[in-house]
Amino acid sequence: MIDYEIGDNMNRFYKRYSDLIFHLLNSNKWISIAELSEKTEYSRSTIWRDLEILESIFPDGWILKKNENLGVRLIKPENGTLESLLTQIREKNSYLHTLKLILLNDGVDIPQISQAVYISRSTAYRHLEKLQEVVSEAGVTLTASPFKVIGDEKKIRRFITQYLDFMSVEANIIKDDSIDTIKFQTDLLQLFSKYSMSWRTGALQRLTMILSISNFRVSMGHYISFPKNLINTYEGSKYFELSKELVKYMAKCPTRDIQLQEILFFAIYIMSEERPLNRSQYINYIKKRMKSKKGFPLVKFLKCLSKYVGFNLSQDDIFLFHLSQTLKRIQVETEFETESAGNSMLQFLPYFETNPIFQVIEELAIESFSSVPLTIKKLDVLEIFSLLQSVVLRKWNQHTIQVALMCRTYNEKDYIREVLKYHYGNKVDISTLDPSSIDLLFKYEEFDLLISTDIGDNTNMLIEHIPTIQVSSFPTPSELINIKHFIEQHFYGNLGIEPELIYPYGINECPC
Repeated sequence: MIDYEIGDNMNRFYKRYSDLIFHLLNSNKWISIAELSEKTEYSRSTIWRDLEILESIFPDGWILKKNENLGVRLIKPENGTLESLLTQIREKNSYLHTLKLILLNDGVDIPQISQAVYISRSTAYRHLEKLQEVVSEAGVTLTASPFKVIGDEKKIRRFITQYLDFMSVEANIIKDDSIDTIKFQTDLLQLFSKYSMSWRTGALQRLTMILSISNFRVSMGHYISFPKNLINTYEGSKYFELSKELVKYMAKCPTRDIQLQEILFFAIYIMSEERPLNRSQYINYIKKRMKSKKGFPLVKFLKCLSKYVGFNLSQDDIFLFHLSQTLKRIQVETEFETESAGNSMLQFLPYFETNPIFQVIEELAIESFSSVPLTIKKLDVLEIFSLLQSVVLRKWNQHTIQVALMCRTYNEKDYIREVLKYHYGNKVDISTLDPSSIDLLFKYEEFDLLISTDIGDNTNMLIEHIPTIQVSSFPTPSELINIKHFIEQHFYGNLGIEPELIYPYGINECPC
């Protein structure tokens, strides 16, 4: 089944702004208001109004240029990114500030919201009405004054985690003076070593955030509750034992049973952050598992997706390794109703989910893993989508065409060879030939392309079996673009897929 992240619903509070910014940055040039209107489906007057608001909250270094004839253009600072700009916009959003106030307090009233967020009482009520929808999507409830989130504690903590991820803020937004972050992370590293465990990138920061959220909720008297059989199943596991050694960093609970529940909660996150120590051994394990009945859903998913993209994905060990790790994380999240993946990619979801291959992955995931079962979120699909993009780009980076370069003089040959290497790097494997040695083109069958500065009509007829591009002694941009297009067409032709299935931005520009 497909589940929608809470951040997916939070996007609605600033989606018009993010749409405009995305298209402006993606264009990286002047773009007319009419074109922006067509791309975003917003009216021209709405776009002008939103651009004025955006301009007033842009951080230093970001410039919005306007021209009656050319339209608008967004100029970013040297180290500016889409993420940094969207984070700034979210920080200015009063809806999200209101939600933060509710999540990080055990009940607030209208005067507190009005004063803290700098909005009127009537605006505060309107905000709460819309936030009610977001809270409900998280599976919890927003009470009337005092306003606070109540419900299943696992879902509440998951909600807080999703919010912090979505807002791209650090865990220190939650005041937890009981944790010495540096010492905690140092001890955690030592325990990973003690239990012979490796961890995912970013695990230290994420586990610190999870512990801070747990301590914050426990300090207010809100505790996790798992079925007793889960405690019996995992008590004694390396994850549970490792977490027990971190009890000194956990907020004290009133009873031993509650403390065990909190230890299990943290152990689940330890489990989700673990990575195999040896990738080769783990890949061999996955391949053996794929031959068994338990591996059938993965085999079915890979087979169907491979058929769609045109090549065997199971032969790419890097993809297989990361995909299995993604599925393991999804399984943990499904079983324990936790949130163990960061949501940094969530802000890109609206621009990828209409891509054909994204939709195919989504459909195949629902069908292939329905028997497991796994609750697959849109963000999980985006993660698999990015893994697939990596496979194709890996193939692109390994892709080389065999070029025969035929020139009239040695200096011409030397110069053009370096021009080709400069523009196309390892995409071209160049063999230089003299016009008098044209017979070599027939002797060696591996050439994919002939590039020449001088091909007469008669010679051209002799070598019609090889695609030919003629260039000047000093190749022009238009001649070089023909070579670039040939390389792209050769790559996608061999792969058997359409370029638009890989790049989600419309016009495809493969790096050469």
